[in-house]
Amino acid sequence: MTDAVTSAAPWIERFARFGYASKGMVYTIVGSLAAATAFGLGGTRGDSAAAFRFIREQPFGRSLLIIVAVGLLGYAAWRIISAISDAEDHGADAKGSAIRAGSFFRGVVYVFLAFGAIQLARGQSGGGGSDQNAQNWTARLMDAPFGRWLAILVGAGIAGYGIYQLTRAWKSKLGKQLRTRKLVGVCRFGIAARAVVFLFIGFSIARAAWQLDPSEARGTSGALKEIASYSEWLFVLIAVGLIAYGVYQFVNARYRVIDAT
Repeated sequence: MTDAVTSAAPWIERFARFGYASKGMVYTIVGSLAAATAFGLGGTRGDSAAAFRFIREQPFGRSLLIIVAVGLLGYAAWRIISAISDAEDHGADAKGSAIRAGSFFRGVVYVFLAFGAIQLARGQSGGGGSDQNAQNWTARLMDAPFGRWLAILVGAGIAGYGIYQLTRAWKSKLGKQLRTRKLVGVCRFGIAARAVVFLFIGFSIARAAWQLDPSEARGTSGALKEIASYSEWLFVLIAVGLIAYGVYQFVNARYRVIDAT
């Protein structure tokens, strides 16, 4: 297994960098569409599904959407491979294992996102939006034994991940991870903005479970709408921050240290 991964390492690295670029495109579109609504320029407080629809509506959009989907599969593959092989040296202690488990889970999530994009490119529905998916999964969790408490734990875990990302935005040594100090401030801003969205998503899932009402669960789209209901200025800040997170992914694509060996 190790020899096979080593021989394929250059391809894994290229695939991973392509994946970061594709993820950057999606987040840049999500943030741009959200910002456009704040400034009265149309757009939508949407999610990755809204970004996929936007791409499909452009010239050669279906082909471009397939390319983005392949890139997201590349990102998913890298997240899963790095989690299994500990390519990013997180270690096997409790903290490292938690980070690697999170990396693996993100990889699985992006596999589903990629196949949703492919379905949409083929003229199929591409699955529901983030709110519908959050509500469906919350309902399934709540149907399981001790499901209400399990869903609360999942919501708390997502919110906890948001808090971790907030601390990472200010404390992590991005310059070493990226082999560059260019745009590090923009990258930190983007990470923090996305972390706030995760906080709102996690709290909504925990709230839905506590109230025994899965319809209260929110995905990215619903979280952005809820943020806007609290403060339009905060919403603008988060929307611009999501664009910054897209920039961070483009920086990852170019400069991130990727050791696939």
